[in-house]
Amino acid sequence: MASEITLFDLPSKPTNKCWSANTWKTRLVLNYKSIPYTTEWLDFPDIAPHHKALSIPPNPENPNLPKDWPSAYTIPTVHFLNDGTYTQDSVAIAHELEKRYPSPSLHLGTPQQAAIEALWLKLIPSVFPFITPKIVANLVTERGAAYVVETREKAFNVKMSDWEKIDADTAWAEAAPVLTGFGDVLREKGGPFALGAEPSYADFILVGMMQFMKAVGEGTFERLVGADEALGRLYEASKQWLEKDT
Repeated sequence: MASEITLFDLPSKPTNKCWSANTWKTRLVLNYKSIPYTTEWLDFPDIAPHHKALSIPPNPENPNLPKDWPSAYTIPTVHFLNDGTYTQDSVAIAHELEKRYPSPSLHLGTPQQAAIEALWLKLIPSVFPFITPKIVANLVTERGAAYVVETREKAFNVKMSDWEKIDADTAWAEAAPVLTGFGDVLREKGGPFALGAEPSYADFILVGMMQFMKAVGEGTFERLVGADEALGRLYEASKQWLEKDT
């Protein structure tokens, strides 16, 4: 089947395959809706020049991000080949894909999605500093690593060496109430999905996070799904949409 979309994703080492939680959200939507697409790999330092050259509008400011976070031009970005337009940011992409490909529905904007998004914001402060050095060491290219270190140190006014010293057990203990909160959302309607038997975008936020943790390695995925059995059930129920990762 001819490709209808180009998905811009971040390269990885040693071979390119999807690892970013944000890009996985988009890839899961594409796979769930069976939309034919191809992947183009675009490294961190190349995103802004690439997008500016194509006159892709920058993202609006995100109040949840640090002031110096490079958020104007981001991955994922999709190129709709039928009309030549581009959309960036995983949430905006989800809405655009839902409009163009309404079936099966993503059930956007549910209370469960809002709850998961709120919990995600609470998870970041405990997990992001602990995970970032592992991203640099295990996932990104050499050029990407230099970019991640420079931009994250500037945005958070820290040294990566300080984040490398964070104790894993402490980080997971801080994250535990949030992970239980995710499980509570999934249990509300009986699971394995947030709406019960039918998947929705709320699930793909969590599955993207879990697949990202699996790519990070060093036992992070096992610690995550081990924190609440509902997370493991959701992951197992979603595996078919994780198969296409390039």
